[in-house]
Amino acid sequence: MSILDIFRKKKLPPGDPKTQKAGQKLINKNTELGTRYEAARELAKIDSTEAVYCLLQRFTVVIGGATPDEDEKNNVRKAVVMAGSKSIDAIMKFLRNKETVGQALDILKELTTEEEFLDLLLELTESFDPYFSKYPDKKAQTFMEISQFKDPRIIDALAPYLEDDDDDIRIQAVKALANQNDEENTRELLVQCLVECDERPRVRIAACEVLLEKGWTVKGFRKQAENALPDRFYLNKKGALLERKG
Repeated sequence: MSILDIFRKKKLPPGDPKTQKAGQKLINKNTELGTRYEAARELAKIDSTEAVYCLLQRFTVVIGGATPDEDEKNNVRKAVVMAGSKSIDAIMKFLRNKETVGQALDILKELTTEEEFLDLLLELTESFDPYFSKYPDKKAQTFMEISQFKDPRIIDALAPYLEDDDDDIRIQAVKALANQNDEENTRELLVQCLVECDERPRVRIAACEVLLEKGWTVKGFRKQAENALPDRFYLNKKGALLERKG
């Protein structure tokens, strides 16, 4: 079997043979620890976008016990950070293609300004399917990062995910929209979410909690909202949510 065949089997990108060979050693569970460290150093020396992408693959596998695995990944993280801005394209490719993205998101945040980081998060969101979650954890982590920002683009970007097939994604979208503190553009979205999520109690409660916290009314949807409210909530005369005591 050729190196290229191995890479296809492992789903690593074809390209420079030297880079491929080092990348394969880095994620091979049967390779000696010292060999994997040497492979990481080799990829760092190559210093290309392809090499950084291969370094990032180390985050997708667990090798050995928790401590040595974490040490190796910290070593790889340092190498990716040291590569600087050339790492960004590789990280974005990794984020689009892979499921395990927590460390890659952390590195991206470290390498960019707040404005750049949000731009890239929104770019990543555009690659997601708003109605199907192949990798729901990736969406959830991305939306958690987005929720730290206030930007008018976020509302348009995340509103479709109020209809995602995964409840956790819907809830993260609710939280991110709530954090915009934009009643004019988010209130109705959240009320509709409450009304339409009758078979998703966790999502419905999340929407209710936001409306309660913000003091926003269900204006225009009172009858539907009354029918959809969980037992612990009720509406006052103005249509604002209140919570039952006890």
